[in-house]
Amino acid sequence: MSDPVNAGMLAAVAVATPLGESAGAAEAIAATVPAAPAPAPAAVSSAPHAAERESTLQVPIIGMFVLLLIAAIYLGRPVLMPVMLGAILALVLSPVVGRLTMLRMPEPVAAAVVMATLVAAIVVIGELLVVPAREVLSEVPTQVQSLFNLMVDWLRSFRLGAWVAPKGNVQLSEHAAAQGVSIGAVLLRTAQSFLVSAVSAGLVAYFLLASGDLFLVKLMRVLPRVRDKVRAVTVVRTVQQEVARYFASVAIINICLGIATTLLTWAFGLPMPWFWGILVAFLNFVPYVGATISTVLLLLAALTFGESAGTAFLLAACFVGVTFIEGQIINPVVVGNRLELNHPVVFVSLLFWGWMWGIGGLLIAVPLLIVAKKFADHTPGWEAIAEFLARR
Repeated sequence: MSDPVNAGMLAAVAVATPLGESAGAAEAIAATVPAAPAPAPAAVSSAPHAAERESTLQVPIIGMFVLLLIAAIYLGRPVLMPVMLGAILALVLSPVVGRLTMLRMPEPVAAAVVMATLVAAIVVIGELLVVPAREVLSEVPTQVQSLFNLMVDWLRSFRLGAWVAPKGNVQLSEHAAAQGVSIGAVLLRTAQSFLVSAVSAGLVAYFLLASGDLFLVKLMRVLPRVRDKVRAVTVVRTVQQEVARYFASVAIINICLGIATTLLTWAFGLPMPWFWGILVAFLNFVPYVGATISTVLLLLAALTFGESAGTAFLLAACFVGVTFIEGQIINPVVVGNRLELNHPVVFVSLLFWGWMWGIGGLLIAVPLLIVAKKFADHTPGWEAIAEFLARR
C-alpha cells in the first residue's frame, strides 16, 4: 500500500475514535501496514560504475577514430591533396578575381585570366630553372665527394681520420656517382607526381574562383538562424583576407630574400646567381625547412664552384645571417600581426603534413593552421583551440 493511502487510513482512524483511543488505534494500524522498501544498494552504486565504464570506453574509441582518420588522409592523398591545394590557391587569388569582377568582367572570365597568368608565370620560371637545375644535379657526385673529403681532412687534423677515412677514393667516387643517379631519379619521380597534383589543384582552384560566392550563398540558405548566417559570413571573409594577406606578405619578403641571395652569390663568384636567388625565394615559402635546404644547397654549390672550403663556409654563414634577419626581424614585423601562431605547433604541423603528403603537405601546413586559427577565433566553444594555436 502506498504512503498516501497509509496516511489516509491513519487520519480516518484518528477522527473516528475518541481522543484517548486514537493514538493506540493509529499505532496498531501503522504496525500492520508494510513499510516502503528501501532502495537497493546495488542500484545506487551502479550509476557511478556505468559512468566510469563509459568514460573508459571513450579513450580507445577516440584513439581508433584518430588512427582511422590519419590512415584515410594518407591513403586519400591523390584526391585530398589537389583539393586542399586548390582551395588554398582559390583563397589566395580570390581578391584578384574580385577586383576584376568590379570592372564588370564575368567571374568565369576573370578566373580564367588569373589562372592563365599564373600558369604563364610558372612556365617562364620553370624554363629559367630547368637547365641550371640539370647542371647542378650533374655535379651532385662531385659535391658529395668534396664535402666528404673536407670532413676527412678536418678529422685527420685531430688524428681521428683513420676511423672514418675511406679505403679508396675510387670506391667513394663510384658510391657518390650511384647516389647522384638515384637522387636524380627520385627527384624526377617526385616532380612528375607533384606536377599531376598541381594541374588538378589548378583546375579545382579555377572552378572555385569561377563559382564566386556560390558555396557561401548555399551555406547562408542552409543555416537557420540569422546569428549563424552573420557568423558564417564573418568567418569566411576573415579567412579569405588573412590567407591572401599572408601569402602576399610572404611573397614580397621572399622576393627580397631572393634578390639578396642573388647579390650574395654574385659577390662570392658562384655561377648563375639569379638561379640561386629564384630557388631560395621559392624554398622559403616553407618555414624552417626551406631555409635549411637552401643553406645546404648553397654550401654544396660553394664547395663545388667556389675557390676554397673557407669561402664556401663563409658564404653559408652569410646566408644564415641573412635568413636570421629575415626570419627574426623582418618576418615578425610584416607578418606577425596576421600570423599569430605558436612556433612549436607550426613545426609539428610541417612535420606531420610533410610526412603525410610530401611537398604538397609542406605547402599547405601553415595555411591550414591559419584557417583553423581564424575559424576558432570566431566560433563559440572553440576558445581552447584558439588559445592553443596562439603565439602568446
